[in-house]
This record gives sequence, C-alpha cells and structure tokens, in this order.
Amino acid sequence: MNKKLILSTMFTALMVMSCASTGNYESVESSGKFIPGEDNELNGNAYVLANDKYMDLVQASTDAYNAKDWDAMKALYNDKFVERYDEDMPKYFEEMESLDMNIFAMIPIHLKGDDKKMVLTWSTENRKWKNGSKERVYLFEIYNINDEDKLMGWNQWTNKASNPDFTDHGLASGGKFIGKDEDNENSGKSFVFSNRGEIEVIEQFFEAANNLDVEGFMKFMTDPFTFNGQELSMTDVKQLFASRESQEWKPWAMLPIKISNTDPASGVIVYSTAEVVGKNGNSWKAEVSETYYFDLDGKISAITQFSRDIPDSEEEN
Repeated sequence: MNKKLILSTMFTALMVMSCASTGNYESVESSGKFIPGEDNELNGNAYVLANDKYMDLVQASTDAYNAKDWDAMKALYNDKFVERYDEDMPKYFEEMESLDMNIFAMIPIHLKGDDKKMVLTWSTENRKWKNGSKERVYLFEIYNINDEDKLMGWNQWTNKASNPDFTDHGLASGGKFIGKDEDNENSGKSFVFSNRGEIEVIEQFFEAANNLDVEGFMKFMTDPFTFNGQELSMTDVKQLFASRESQEWKPWAMLPIKISNTDPASGVIVYSTAEVVGKNGNSWKAEVSETYYFDLDGKISAITQFSRDIPDSEEEN
C-alpha cells in the first residue's frame, strides 16, 4: 500500500478519535484498541488522550534536532537512549549543513494500564548535507515517553519526496529495466535493492574460490551453472581449479538488486580486482565486473563477466 495513503488513513482515524474525545468528552472516554495478542496483559486495552505537555517535550526535541544541538537533546531523553546514540548523533550532525523538521500535527495518547505515554506526529523534514546532497522526507513518528517524563526514542515511517528539486540523496527504487525483447512483461519497471542475504553468500563464495575449494565453491552454485553463456559442472570447476596455483579476487563494490514487483530472483553486481597464477607459471591480473544471478532457491545459477587486463600480466593458458 502507498505510504502516503497509509499515513493519511492513520491521520484521519486518529483525528476522528481526538475530535470525539474533546468535542463530546463525556460520552467518549476512550477509543481504539491495543491487540498484540492474548499473552500480553494489556491486550484489548483502549487509548485515551494524554496531557498536552508531552507535545511540548517532543517539540523541544525537534527544536534541538533542527539546531543540531545534541547536548540539548540529551537533556530530554533517558539514559539508555543517550548511551546508545552518544557517538552516532554528533557524527550525524557534523555531516549536516542544515536540518529543518516541521511538525504539522501531533496527538498525545496513553494506553490504559501502561505508564508509557506516546505522541504521534506528522512532519516534513528537509535535510542538506555538507557534501551538497539533499532530501525531503515526509514522516510519521511515534515518540515514547516514560513515567519520568523523559523521551525514550521514536519509531519512524518515512516517505521520500522523489522530486529532484528536493531529493538527490537517493531513493528506495530507481533505474529502469527495459529487457531485450520489446514484449517483456517487466519492461519499464524500476530496480530495488534485494535483501535475501546475497552479500553474505558472495563473501563466502569468494573465500571458497580464493582457497580453490571446489566443494565450498559449488555449495553456492546450481549444478550445472552458466558462465558467460557456457554451461559448467562441478567436474569443470575441479579441472579449472586443478590448473591453478592460486587466485585472489578482491571485491570492492557489491550491489544486490532485483526488478521491482517481481519474484525474489535477484542479481548481484560485483566489481573486483583479480589475480590468477597458473601452475604453468602464467599469471593474469584484471579489473573485473561480474553479475551473479540468484535463482528462487537462493543459488547462483549464472555468472556474466567482463574484464580489463592490468598491464604486465599474461593471460593464463
């Protein structure tokens, strides 16, 4: 579901709850329901409006955030939050040229039976980095406040503005898949990052390859698999590795991607430097660009490779 639609729906529902509680308070004392499951002692409890002072606390935090004033923020938060972010927040502020978060709606609420208070906020934030990058984000956040009136942190849902006038820092999707065939059903779709553990697989795959470990290498492959359109089996890999004294692939960039709104099959684009020494004394050094294709079972089914020789190397026979 579109994030803007989600936020709009949530906002409308909560505003109805708020208006009902304040406009006709005597007949509506609570609204909503907390339903995490029967094992939770608060399951089924309703929400009530909380004191407006909690909105002031959130606004003070927002003002300190916009001013990039970590000391002012720390005074508003509990020790656990401060300890967790005492290094990251100053680093983040140091990277930023400016921050401008503007909250346009807030609702303080309280779950019956729980000491914790919450403030729901809707806001627009403009961020500009010192390196010139910028982005605009639309935020829905839930701020949690303990019984000592200290902020405990927040949960955040983000929707980035795609207009390049406001955002050039990066989006969740981009690019365009066209396909070799004009009638490809996925033609025109954008790319997104994949997240099936591909990077961890590639790292282990390279380790096995550098160790000339056939079993370890093939553990991540279909058998057979294709390399630059040629079908290879475990037997072929054994023969290839047997001819080599050593090899070392050093990846310096790995990008796991897939076509948006398709099945989980994915690809990983890997840039690396490679050095192969054959038992016949020949060596090969190159800058390598490869795409690893992962099938639905998470196995590497195909590899395409493009390479550029590094001078003073001899191609392996």
